Amino acid sequence: MVLNKFKPKIKIIDHYLFNDILTAFGVCVFILTFTALMGQVFKLTSMVINKGFGFVDTLKFLGLLLPSICMFVIPMSLLLGILTTLGRMSTDGEIIAFKASGISLSQILRPILMVSLIAFFASNFFSLYLSPNANYSLKKLVFEVAKTKAEVGLKERIFDSDFEGLTLYVNQIDSRDGKLEGVLVSDTRQAEDPSTIIANEGYLIPNPEQLEMTLQLKNGSIHRLNQNKKSYQKIDFETYNFILNLQDSSTVPTSMTKEKREMSFQELWRFAIQEQANKAKYYDTLVELHSRFSTPFACLVFGFLAVPLGIFSPRAGRAYGFVISLIVILMYYILFSLGESIGSLGMVHPMIAMWLPNVFFLLLSFYLFKKIKAETPILILEKVNWYLEIIKNTFRRITEGTKPLKIDYLPSLMWDINNSTKDVLMLKLGIGEKRAAAIIAYREARGGIKELEELKKIRGISDKTLNKILENLLG
Repeated sequence: MVLNKFKPKIKIIDHYLFNDILTAFGVCVFILTFTALMGQVFKLTSMVINKGFGFVDTLKFLGLLLPSICMFVIPMSLLLGILTTLGRMSTDGEIIAFKASGISLSQILRPILMVSLIAFFASNFFSLYLSPNANYSLKKLVFEVAKTKAEVGLKERIFDSDFEGLTLYVNQIDSRDGKLEGVLVSDTRQAEDPSTIIANEGYLIPNPEQLEMTLQLKNGSIHRLNQNKKSYQKIDFETYNFILNLQDSSTVPTSMTKEKREMSFQELWRFAIQEQANKAKYYDTLVELHSRFSTPFACLVFGFLAVPLGIFSPRAGRAYGFVISLIVILMYYILFSLGESIGSLGMVHPMIAMWLPNVFFLLLSFYLFKKIKAETPILILEKVNWYLEIIKNTFRRITEGTKPLKIDYLPSLMWDINNSTKDVLMLKLGIGEKRAAAIIAYREARGGIKELEELKKIRGISDKTLNKILENLLG
């Protein structure tokens, strides 16, 4: 009967939490994605200026960047969205109201897991399908734009240096078939052995499948001067082909060969099987394979982890959620980068290396759930919250000119002061035997010490001593 009475309330709370967290998650995805795209502004500006990107090509470029960005933004946004929502609810007293109504942690976790599953499937879709295809399409887009600019930029009777290490001069260009007549090429790619190529005619032949451009020359000669040996060489040819490298190879691809981040899951798996004999390539491929599954799985891990972190009742509200999110994300990607390094080197099997961050934070979430259920203090979270209170208090005092607000000190620290023995007080507070005895006598006479400032009422404890005590407690 009691359960039936609570069922309507639970459904309302599920809906309320689901909507709030999903909205916060969506806002965080938008903000973080926009921020990540802004980080590409300089690269995009270079593309527009140097590679001739137009408005449509720019939009395509941005669209093809999104899948790779979203693959990492989604787990981060989920954690940040959950923590800011639960942090706001804790500050407003809603979490306390839930507990007073008999709503358990598992019931609060349920709508959060639903949002986490949405993020998990979305991240999987980006990681396994969209991102590899988009990365490869981006390579082809950059090549096509650069190739078109090179072809259009080739003018009659003008020296063209759009190709790396080459200067190209054409006497006449046939507008019907693009035939180049009276071609002169200065090749300085080998500084010690430069050459000059003269041909009656030539053609620029693009090869989209190989992302290459070939200059085919006919009926000409190669003149090569070796400065060290002081020798001259002339070679006549009927047909001479060589691959053209577009300038700025850091942004313009010159090969169709797919990199690992551009391969589908099936292609990666086949490549790993083929490269089993080559341990370096084999381990590197397995790292890429497992990262495509472990990164989306972080959504579920962050969903579990965010509940005990967010339910901890902070006074710093959204600021607490933001700071904790940054700390967790930083720790996760440090472990992720470490896993990539040791997995690629074969020091640890790639599967273990790439799943290590998820296992670590999953175990941490179980530990925090246990602490929250037992309602025991989590000292490190209380310290973070206390420092945030100090920062907020200081900022408010500087900007608004108000008096310093009274800060509630950590419950766990006050517990230490009220329950520790004389020897423990001496050790934890960094004080002598007489002051420790005086604190014990004071707390017994007053029924406990409620605020840290009360210690100043004890003889021998000045402001300087109190600051020293606080430093020892927080150290």
